[in-house]
Amino acid sequence: EARRLYGLAAAQGHAWAQYRLGVMQWHAEGGPEDCAETRRLFGLAAAQGDAAAQCDLGAMHDDGEGGPEDLVEARRLYGLAAAQGHAWAQYRLGVMQWHAEGGPEDCAETRRLFGLAAAQGDAAAQCDLGAMHDDGEGGPEDLVEARRLYG
Repeated sequence: EARRLYGLAAAQGHAWAQYRLGVMQWHAEGGPEDCAETRRLFGLAAAQGDAAAQCDLGAMHDDGEGGPEDLVEARRLYGLAAAQGHAWAQYRLGVMQWHAEGGPEDCAETRRLFGLAAAQGDAAAQCDLGAMHDDGEGGPEDLVEARRLYG
């Protein structure tokens, strides 16, 4: 029933419904999996500024789900969501910048983004930020801070 109701609202342009229906189709909840349709729905919601849709659409481009892999587009979408404070997007954008995926390497920006996501409690960002402090990547080595982040 949820999938049907989200579909009604999504057809009227409701961004959250487009996103939620896309999630249900991505994970085969209440019906078959349809990654191409998920990508389309996430695109509609992302165009309306929905940060969760921007992040998840970025992940689909990052992994080539529901369409071709496009690391440049993934990085752009993560950037839109990250600018709205979406912790997972901040982390994923940081990873892409750390490894020069879809654009140039920028370890200082990676460190900043990991810090934003870590401050929101993202464990992966805390761990990787700890590694950056441990190794002095993107800024000065700080073993005390690395230990705190690992802690």
